[in-house]
Amino acid sequence: MHKEIEKAILQTLIYSDIFSYPLSKDELWNFLINKKIDKKSFINQLKNLKIEKIKVRNNFYYLSGRESIVNTRIQRNKASRKKIVIAKTIIKKLSFLPTIQFIGISGALSLGNATKEDDIDLFVIASKNRLWLTRLSIIIFLLLRGSYRKRNDQEVSDKMCLNMLIDETALAFPKIRHNLYTAHEIVQLMPIFDRNDMYKKFINANEWIKDYLPNAFSRGTKRNYTRNNAESIISVVMRSVQRSSALENLAKAIQLWFIKKHITNETITDSLLAFHPNDYTKKVLKEYKKRLRIYV
Repeated sequence: MHKEIEKAILQTLIYSDIFSYPLSKDELWNFLINKKIDKKSFINQLKNLKIEKIKVRNNFYYLSGRESIVNTRIQRNKASRKKIVIAKTIIKKLSFLPTIQFIGISGALSLGNATKEDDIDLFVIASKNRLWLTRLSIIIFLLLRGSYRKRNDQEVSDKMCLNMLIDETALAFPKIRHNLYTAHEIVQLMPIFDRNDMYKKFINANEWIKDYLPNAFSRGTKRNYTRNNAESIISVVMRSVQRSSALENLAKAIQLWFIKKHITNETITDSLLAFHPNDYTKKVLKEYKKRLRIYV
């Protein structure tokens, strides 16, 4: 096996190990860090892998001494499957809101790596100039269902958390967010609902992720999700109501009043809303660099 490929495999497993997440051979190729290679060649080379620091069990690759995370993944996968069914059911009902262009599952659940106690993180793309109204509409819907994760909730299992919302006119992430962590989050995103090919537009707008994960979204990478360009009668009515800029401004004012009471590490603009009171980006990247010095 080529030394550069061996190094890339080791780097990739070091990163996934931070999340106690062993990788299948397909995932290892898809998430391979900093090394472009076609899938067939990679799989063939993987057969000749001989690195003491890497082990394989149940077709999962992991760092030597971390065999326990294989069982961890299997257990979390079972918990995740149930959560994904719940998420899909709710997202299907949310799709009647015409200002929602895309909804995907993000975070640990998107990889099937959630625990039974975890919430469900959502990534949403809203129509032009309707970011605040979209967020408020989703929150009201989830509150009525008892499915919205509130700030001080102690029990958050299966509740929905609106981690990030972006405007369809601002699909490209700002340069300050161009890093391995964000690239990984985008690649692992699980698309559930898509209108007007917004998911494809989002991926195309963030080509920079290939600087970190060059094999992502290559041929051989599958994405299954619901595309919907049709409108129901309810959607038509809602669209006419939500055309009002006054409603957008009112929705913004109401939410800012609540948000400013508890501001922490949120990113708040009219095109991007990111709610991560505990932003893991710096923490994960720091841990990754630390482990690289140990293993590589």
